[in-house]
Amino acid sequence: MSSLASGISNLVSSLFEILAGILDSVVSALQSVFGLARDLIGSIFDLMSGLVGFLLGNIVIIGVLVAAYVGYSAYRQKNQGGGVTGGVKRS
Repeated sequence: MSSLASGISNLVSSLFEILAGILDSVVSALQSVFGLARDLIGSIFDLMSGLVGFLLGNIVIIGVLVAAYVGYSAYRQKNQGGGVTGGVKRS
């Protein structure tokens, strides 16, 4: 009779261990998902920080390129009568 009680006790203990293992797995999976989201957000902020640093570091060169493009566009439009249409005059 004691082996029957011992067997039932072991069965119940095993079932609780299975449930505890499943619960631990679910909690670990949720922690991994939240950790992934945290790392993704941190990476996006790092990327934006690098992009802003690059733009601020090269602001003079970017400004010169933009000014040259605007000046060239104005020159073309004034002297050739063109612009976006490529010099075709419309009456």
